[in-house]
Amino acid sequence: MNKKGIALILIFSTIAVLTAIGAAIVLRSVAERTYVQQYTESTQAFWLAEAGIHRAKNELRSNYNATGTNIWQGNLISVPGGYNVSVANVYIDAKLCKNVTAYGYVPAAAPYRAQRSVRVIIKKQIPANFYDNAIYTSGDLDINGDSYSVTGNILYAGDYDVEHDNISGTATQDSSISPLARFDFAQLKILSQAQGNFYDITRITRVEHKQESFPSTFWYTRADDGVDNDGDGTIDEADEWVPNILYLEGDLTLNGDIGTVGGFFVVVGDVITDPDDTEDMTINGNGTIDGVIYTRGEFRINGGGGNLNINGGVWSGIEARLNGNAHIAYNQAYMDSIQGLNIEPDIQITSWKESINPYKIYP
Repeated sequence: MNKKGIALILIFSTIAVLTAIGAAIVLRSVAERTYVQQYTESTQAFWLAEAGIHRAKNELRSNYNATGTNIWQGNLISVPGGYNVSVANVYIDAKLCKNVTAYGYVPAAAPYRAQRSVRVIIKKQIPANFYDNAIYTSGDLDINGDSYSVTGNILYAGDYDVEHDNISGTATQDSSISPLARFDFAQLKILSQAQGNFYDITRITRVEHKQESFPSTFWYTRADDGVDNDGDGTIDEADEWVPNILYLEGDLTLNGDIGTVGGFFVVVGDVITDPDDTEDMTINGNGTIDGVIYTRGEFRINGGGGNLNINGGVWSGIEARLNGNAHIAYNQAYMDSIQGLNIEPDIQITSWKESINPYKIYP
């Protein structure tokens, strides 16, 4: 074989190898592009299912009796797909709850290339024992030192870390109280605004810098003052025992000598625009809070050289922590007055589960 023949064979062999390599690269690129598309559409289907859950939460807030198969449908403008939602009644601990299933799918019409499903349990209730405790936390209970006291019962859902048993009452663990029961914050906000007790971030800052103060008494109106507080023509009615409702958007920290402040403190953050926001409350120093505190975040009380007292009770969503010379006492009259406000409970998700393989792609 002459040199030209050998050269042709080498050239054709090289072309064949390069062609094979090129074909392999093209096939791999196509496969990776398909995989990326499938993963992207599967993720989009998941977020569409989550959008369905958010739709269900909003709908059930206004009509908790809603049930049905594919009761709500919709889509997102930015995602080429849609969702549908089904709702069924279930009873948990003899309480009516909602079993909500939302399907997200891509594209918006069948046949779907990707589909995901999310199932949640939603409840709307305030537990029967919610108003009966000096401390009620759906998280951990952490008490340090021995210069503290708790007068009344404690109910907690998480861990119990208490150095000395200076508790005049019972401490009971109940994991079912997590998450913390939610009030209708929109209703509370309206009531606080009517009383002049709404505190945005700016006003909270003024309080912390001693430029403004909270009310000094728990009561907004009393039933023993000889005044027709509700304007119905009758004085001294039982429903005229109304607490100051202090609605605080943001963290609350009180330092130093706080004196005496009073009311029903709702420390929940901007829950109107972000229903899942949580805020914290920290109290340092000495003084007296004549009232009840509700926070969906952490509650921390740090007693200083003097006494730091809470006469009323505490609800916390994450943790209740007492340090130093701090004292909490249950007040039945205060709790009864808050219960008498008849604040509606808000809906909340108590369990979440994705019920379809997250990477299952439909042809």
